[in-house]
Amino acid sequence: MRLPMACALAFGAVVICASRAEAQVRGPVSITGPSFALDTPTAYENTPFTPKVEHVLGTWDGILPWLNSHGVGVVIDYTSESAILLDGGHGSDAGYAHQVGAELDIDWGKLIGWQGFRTHAVVVNRAGHNLSADYGDKSLAGIQEIYGGGGNVGVHLVYVYGTQDLAGGRVQIAAGKMPVNIDFSASPLYCTFMTKSICGNPKALTRGAAGFATYPGSVWGGRVRTWPADGFYAQVGVYGANPDLNTNQYDRTGFNFSTNLYTGFYVPAEVGIIPSFGPNHLVGHYKLGVGYDSSPYADWLRDNGGGIAYLTKKPARMDQGKTQLWIEGDQMLIRNGHGPLNGLYAMAGFVRNTPQTSGYRYEFYAGLVGRGVIRARPLDTVGVMFTRTEASPELIALQDLEYGLGRKSLPNSATAPQSWVQVFEATYKFPRHERLRVPAGFPAHHAAQSAAQQA
Repeated sequence: MRLPMACALAFGAVVICASRAEAQVRGPVSITGPSFALDTPTAYENTPFTPKVEHVLGTWDGILPWLNSHGVGVVIDYTSESAILLDGGHGSDAGYAHQVGAELDIDWGKLIGWQGFRTHAVVVNRAGHNLSADYGDKSLAGIQEIYGGGGNVGVHLVYVYGTQDLAGGRVQIAAGKMPVNIDFSASPLYCTFMTKSICGNPKALTRGAAGFATYPGSVWGGRVRTWPADGFYAQVGVYGANPDLNTNQYDRTGFNFSTNLYTGFYVPAEVGIIPSFGPNHLVGHYKLGVGYDSSPYADWLRDNGGGIAYLTKKPARMDQGKTQLWIEGDQMLIRNGHGPLNGLYAMAGFVRNTPQTSGYRYEFYAGLVGRGVIRARPLDTVGVMFTRTEASPELIALQDLEYGLGRKSLPNSATAPQSWVQVFEATYKFPRHERLRVPAGFPAHHAAQSAAQQA
């Protein structure tokens, strides 16, 4: 049989504290997604100096603009995500999670004359309850993107890195302690939605992947991005691979700068085009990326002799490396204003992973995001998103085997053999105050588990 569909009502709030801007001037960075100001630069532009967003308390009597003019940018924000389960066997269960974040950006050209060099640092505090754990299969697609990875400590370091612009801004080098996902397979539209199936990055890339380091964790690494022509970019990076990233056992505070648990390196490469159509400048973003992780991974099913490791009781075969592929795009269909997000976007993507050693084989998604769709409400944002994620066939076979032999705790944090999960999410976000935005969403999780058919 199929598992019952889990439906949830999701609510959140975003409060921003930064220098005020009269318009969205930071490029295509969503002002409605969780931690938009702190999930910094996308591959659509080189890293900006600092997010120019509205401040809940104004300009601090002119202090913030003065700091910006002297090369210092400060952003503080608060994001909450609360949800209530309406179905799935745990009706009326509720969960609250939040993130308080602070960002410090320094333009060393303004400060000491080092032109083109900027540094960026972010710390967060995360706390709350993981509602997905109540539902059971927390390993598939969490309901609250903001939950987890913060170590349950007062201050958690997310990243600290520097960027250097060269060749008049057509080349940028970034290096430091940084996540992969702020630059690769990145989109400001993802966090229009709240669930982990898409917010941040498609989860088929990140779950169980030591190389694809994700916010709020970071590893030592760097990347080079170049714009050989207007509307076309290419970038490549090299990062450490840490399978224990975002775990309390390795580094609760984010201030562990050692590489003693790194198991290899991760090399992502991505090319993209950013066309603009017609007199209304209907912009699109299309990208193709591939990543190679050199780390050793245990095969889900086989031992070194080709037998079923769970039955032979021999160690699992260690496969060296895994490869990931992503094809993603979005296109503005209708423009409703002058900002980069002021319009109706269609978006879709496909992610492929190495199934022998990954929890997922593929994920695809499709959706619509619109800002200013209702002319009388130009700052409101609406969105609908559908994602489908398929578990690795090798993982499913192992889970089926162990489940059939009576084991209750299965690989990949499952309660029963997994097959696929589909998530449909609808969201509506509106400004309750000039600098307070309230998102309300309805995510529906529909999962199938293969062994449950035996019941």
